[in-house]
Amino acid sequence: MIKGFLSSLGEFAKLIIIVFFYTNSQAQTLPSLHGNHYKKESISQTNYALNFDGSNDHLVTNGGTISTSWSFEVWYKKASNQSAMNLTNNATSNNNGTWGLRLGQWNGIYKVGITKYGVKDYYINDSKANLDIGKWEHVAWTYKNNLVTVYINGESLGTTFSRGPLANGAILYWNIIGKSVRSINGELDEVRIWNDKRTSSEIKSNMFKELSGNENGLVAYYKMTDGSGTTVTDNSSNSNSATMVNMDNSDWISSNAPLGNLLNSYETDVEGFWEHTGTSDSEASDGLSMSVGSSLAEANFVVFGNNNDDTGTTSSSLSGISLRSKREWNFDEKGTVTADVKIDISEATGHNGSISAASNYKLLFKTCEFCTFSEVETGDSASGDIITFSSVAIQDGIYSIASADSNL
Repeated sequence: MIKGFLSSLGEFAKLIIIVFFYTNSQAQTLPSLHGNHYKKESISQTNYALNFDGSNDHLVTNGGTISTSWSFEVWYKKASNQSAMNLTNNATSNNNGTWGLRLGQWNGIYKVGITKYGVKDYYINDSKANLDIGKWEHVAWTYKNNLVTVYINGESLGTTFSRGPLANGAILYWNIIGKSVRSINGELDEVRIWNDKRTSSEIKSNMFKELSGNENGLVAYYKMTDGSGTTVTDNSSNSNSATMVNMDNSDWISSNAPLGNLLNSYETDVEGFWEHTGTSDSEASDGLSMSVGSSLAEANFVVFGNNNDDTGTTSSSLSGISLRSKREWNFDEKGTVTADVKIDISEATGHNGSISAASNYKLLFKTCEFCTFSEVETGDSASGDIITFSSVAIQDGIYSIASADSNL
């Protein structure tokens, strides 16, 4: 009996060991709680964009027209200034009387606009509408009630065009993407077509992240994840795949469009910090912004948002720390980013009293939503309600601000 018991015990032990090693191996493949990089299902996966040569490259879709209200979004990296860079059309020629979106207008104007072929070219008379060469920028057009609004990097440039009101509405033709007389010259990623007018907040809150594909109003969604072949998959539920014309495998290239993957509970006021930001402060996510002394390289960027907790502070068990903000910020970094992190505590916590010396404030960090915070940086300077933490080596994870006293 004892011998049989020992034998059974040995088999049980083997089973425990097998389960342990299997579970551990599976854990290595599970995504971390703080989120994976955009489109990266594994470390080796590449993010793709399509490169258009400025001559005859284009996509043919099985799409048609949208007339009552519509929106079109894209991340675009311009390769050169070129007149009449046509993004959407109904055909590659003989399209008089139809409408097209342009990433650069005719006659050396180069500004983002919209054209009724054979009638008028319209463009936004703003310097931001002339996109930077060699840098990723987000461009969106929305239309309803005879008004087209242009957004560059989430900022509305208004509805006032160079040549007056639009003639007889503006129909979105998207049978062709990337060409009319000539193709666009640059790289495209994350093309989104909608049959409704997206609001400013919808554009801003979604431009730095990929979609699920089943959003209301989404007609076509080209994430550019194929990476090879001449078919571009429609990642919406509508099967509007596109065919590449005059293009081949060499036109699939690595993309550094600044998109990230944040935890669902940290998708409030999502912002990006990337090459285009330059040496200016990034847009702030409810009190937190970043800056660098020299522009980031294209492959280095951060997408960040917060947990929308504006209820102030909570006590902290960390040594030497009294309070920390209930507001937390989730960062998704690509490449290597070292930046000054600036937190306006009046926005972050609602604090409206005096502030302490900068050294009383600490930047806290944790690697996942349910992990424990630890102190990573001490405040270097204070100006008004803004505490600056200098030269922070940004990490994927979650940040908070804390204070050694009650001035938070």
